[in-house]
Amino acid sequence: MADKIIAYKGFNKDMQCRGFQYEVGKTYTHDGAFEICLSGFHACTKMIDVFAHYNPASSRFAKVCLEGDIQEKDEGDSKIASGCITVLEELPFADFVAQAVEQILSGVDDLQTNTGDRSAATKTGDYSAATNTGYCSAAA
Repeated sequence: MADKIIAYKGFNKDMQCRGFQYEVGKTYTHDGAFEICLSGFHACTKMIDVFAHYNPASSRFAKVCLEGDIQEKDEGDSKIASGCITVLEELPFADFVAQAVEQILSGVDDLQTNTGDRSAATKTGDYSAATNTGYCSAAA
């Protein structure tokens, strides 16, 4: 995978993850080998995936940069791991959510919107989306 990648990370209220203390503007290097989901520094390339690992109501969030050898999960979310991480900036929750929505919408190839009574839409494929309004509306 890439030598350097921008991603997003969650922390507890004290800016810790698994007992490791982080600070904005600092770079951290893991000693020895690392393995995704077991050791090293982890983050997600899709902001929305961070919520699978951190409770939005009690967490803090940041934009980070992972460098060097980067591993990614075989399936599931966009979690990645590296032996080197830099915490670039903390993102207030409202900003994090707004940017996550922008990130999701930027990946939508064809946003379908239907309005009126009994409107319906069906979309398939990666990043598909459908929105409907009106009496008896449906989207699948």
